[in-house]
Amino acid sequence: MDKIFVKGLKIDCIIGILPHERVNLQPLILDITLEHDLKDAAQKHDLSFSIDYALLSKRVEDYVIARKAPLLEELGYELCALIIKEFKPHKVTIRLTKPLAVKASVGAGIEVSQTADN
Repeated sequence: MDKIFVKGLKIDCIIGILPHERVNLQPLILDITLEHDLKDAAQKHDLSFSIDYALLSKRVEDYVIARKAPLLEELGYELCALIIKEFKPHKVTIRLTKPLAVKASVGAGIEVSQTADN
């Protein structure tokens, strides 16, 4: 299956359960990979057979900012469901990284995947 991806989408948002995380914006880095058949888009030179990654990125950013999720886990699953519903990929994988979560690391986070038939 072909893939479309957005790597390193940085969104400043409210995310987390700690008291300071509920009031202070912090960076969240998203990597999104969609499995989608790109053959028709390539052969017909028509983006409507693909998924517009700029539109996808904007929709995800708007959702994350408005959601103010307490847990990465719930945000990850919600984003997968939203992307499948609105963009219709065969499969979506999302990696959410909080760069400030663990001081001695580049970041900590989660990765979740869902298929359209789940």
